[in-house]
Amino acid sequence: MLVNDDSASLLALSTLLTHQSDYQVITARSGEEALRHVLKHDFAVILLDVSMPSMDGFETAEAIHSHPRSASVPIIFVTAHYADEIHRLKGYQKGAVDYLFTPIIPQILQTKVAVFVELAKKNLQLQHQKQELEQLNIDLTAQRKLDLQHIQERKQAEQALRQSQEELRQLASYQERIKEDERKRIAREIHDELGQNLLALRIDIAMLHARTGSHPKLNSKINGVLDHIDSTMKAMRAIINNLRPTVLDLGLNAAIEWQVKEFQRRTGITCDLVMSDEEIVVDDNRATALFRILQESLNNVFRHARATKTTIEVVRTESELHMRVADNGVGIYPNCRRKSNSFGLVGIKERVATLGGELDIETEQEKGTSVNVRIPLEDSPVGPDGIKAFERLMAPIHVASERRAAKGTTPPLVGGQFKRPATRRKKELQQGK
Repeated sequence: MLVNDDSASLLALSTLLTHQSDYQVITARSGEEALRHVLKHDFAVILLDVSMPSMDGFETAEAIHSHPRSASVPIIFVTAHYADEIHRLKGYQKGAVDYLFTPIIPQILQTKVAVFVELAKKNLQLQHQKQELEQLNIDLTAQRKLDLQHIQERKQAEQALRQSQEELRQLASYQERIKEDERKRIAREIHDELGQNLLALRIDIAMLHARTGSHPKLNSKINGVLDHIDSTMKAMRAIINNLRPTVLDLGLNAAIEWQVKEFQRRTGITCDLVMSDEEIVVDDNRATALFRILQESLNNVFRHARATKTTIEVVRTESELHMRVADNGVGIYPNCRRKSNSFGLVGIKERVATLGGELDIETEQEKGTSVNVRIPLEDSPVGPDGIKAFERLMAPIHVASERRAAKGTTPPLVGGQFKRPATRRKKELQQGK
């Protein structure tokens, strides 16, 4: 902007600045008019005449810099009358960046104005970049909040998933415990009731067989009945062993030795058992789990390994129980563990995880497989404590079931299944059901 009350000077300066420039020049004939332009436009530089009527250049400069919009606009005083050092100092005190005396060299004025215009352009670019950065910062802050929200939601989902998996594992542990208890109960009832009845029946038939020696045909028939009873008792013992081997009541060492011998007898696969002579004393839950893991591992050897030799090692340390089942078979081929109907290793893994142990499977094609199990001897958070928690959860159901059973309305719940009252079982046994 050019501010000068002399029309000729204003025209000369305007022509000088617009001749080779690409910026707009606005002119004002007084300080008041200049202030009105300042309120409407942003200027790169103001060339201001010192000597003007009513409102001189110093007053105009002070008014321009007092407004927030134009407080930083550079002002160059151009004068022909106040060309002394006192007025120059006063001009600088009013905020001027330069003080020029006429006559002015055109190249110098053009260069000075071009510098301030370029600075204004750079400043405008910086302001735009600042606005863009501020907006980008706002967008990034909003995106960061959104990302943090998504991370928090994902963490909550992962925590819920872990909790759900933990509850499912505890439920599976509880169900496995109940299933083993139910197997034990059924095996004992078969042994105590059906076994005693068969034994009494055999004694009676044996006595009848002894007294019918003089009747060959009748004696032969009775002998056949004895054979059928013996076969039934043998089948009953096999059923009891399948439900829960009675050898487990003799200790873990005896149960493992019996299982290895039975496996070798049934399959013909050579078995080497490495186990200390010292009795391994653990709770029933760990003993049953280790026995079932051994059963499943040996079944996998027989079904899939095509092995000729199996080595079983059982070692007890101060804090852990180690078991290793290794064979010289074909090994586990890739993706075999992911088959939809392959639950053997999954069952072993869940049993081990239930007790807070670790499972490590080493395999190499055509060189065999080694299943390594480590079970801590102390209670784990997932093991017995988790089972006890579910037992506490199921306790009210059992109590209510027992109360209804005492009233004769509903049979009591045992192991997650309904058990018939003893009086009803006796009547059914008497009726041959």
